[in-house]
Amino acid sequence: MRRRDHTRKPASAVPFSRARRQLLTMATLALLASSRSRASRADKRALDIKAGSAILTLAEFVRQTGLQVLFESDAIRNHSTREVRGQFDAAEALGLMLEGSGLTYEFVNERTVTVRPRSVISGPAGKADPSSGSLTARSI
Repeated sequence: MRRRDHTRKPASAVPFSRARRQLLTMATLALLASSRSRASRADKRALDIKAGSAILTLAEFVRQTGLQVLFESDAIRNHSTREVRGQFDAAEALGLMLEGSGLTYEFVNERTVTVRPRSVISGPAGKADPSSGSLTARSI
């Protein structure tokens, strides 16, 4: 007769690793975005996003714009964003949201943007200049 090993935890009891949590966050935001209409970053839209935790406000940005937003949840956990209310394209809205937050963004393509903490040497919240590969200040 075989003895059962009762010391192993079931898979559901094993906590998520940092990488799995980040992947889950990105996948969730991508799914939210894919369920929306095919908006692009140049489309102006009415936005009403309250100030708050970057994780929550970026999720709301995804819901209202239909764009994909990729970020590491642990990297932005302690950051807060500003309120955005009015008619904006995605770049304008992100610039306003992230101003003073210590975060920056970069569009990967027309429908996908990455958000990450700004490095110590970069200026105010802005967008990456694809030609130079460095961050540039964004006037608002």
